[in-house]
Amino acid sequence: MIIDINTYIGHWPFRQITNNTPEGLVNLMDKAGVDKACVSNINAIFYRNVQDGNEELAQQINSCQQFGERLIPFAIINPAYPGWEKDFSNCIDDLGMKGLELYPAYHQYKLTSSTSVELLNMAAEKNIPVHLPCAIENMRQRHWLDTKEDLTGDNVAQVLPLCPKTDFIITNGPSTAIASQLMSLTQGRQGKIYYDFSRIGLLNSNFEKFVIAVGADNVVFGSVMPMQYIETQFAKLHYSKLSNEEKEKIMYKNLKDLLKL
Repeated sequence: MIIDINTYIGHWPFRQITNNTPEGLVNLMDKAGVDKACVSNINAIFYRNVQDGNEELAQQINSCQQFGERLIPFAIINPAYPGWEKDFSNCIDDLGMKGLELYPAYHQYKLTSSTSVELLNMAAEKNIPVHLPCAIENMRQRHWLDTKEDLTGDNVAQVLPLCPKTDFIITNGPSTAIASQLMSLTQGRQGKIYYDFSRIGLLNSNFEKFVIAVGADNVVFGSVMPMQYIETQFAKLHYSKLSNEEKEKIMYKNLKDLLKL
């Protein structure tokens, strides 16, 4: 079984993307052997009101039984926009979304702002994990109108003490460096920190070293489909010397437990 933490539907404004509908994403999942995927709507990042994008996501997933069985909706919330509290409650309580996803670089707020911290603690109260993608596209590939900032280890380190019960999933960034920076802050912390390995190199056993350093219990599978190719993630698992038990934790068990699937 495979559960993917990081996939998208919706329109990416900086280049043409294919398979960016629920049907297209599920087709990619079928080809790759992915059973379930956490998904958010790119449109929500760029709409003035993110909730319009969240409602689009819910409507599209609910339009087909297969989509509802395979796709796990994550809500994108902008705590700098009026009414975010109502949006968050609506997404979790009414639309049944399983996770919260934040984009402070795109929405131009700090994770440590008062409203952001309030949102992060609200997520903990509802047992909702918080997904923090460090980026969507690599800095070297970005359109000149795209954000010039990535989420950094410093950003996360500053907010962790302010929301000690919140579970975080950090993806699509320099996971090895961020995990090393956060190691002392995460020890004994009630909320857990998970990392994907989408930007960890395939060569020189970098992936294995990363898993040994953070523990297989704290690593999840993320592809960034349809923005990126999934095959490189499978190669890292295939060529690693991790045990089958460790691979199973990474591929699905950790997310299954976290999301209570």
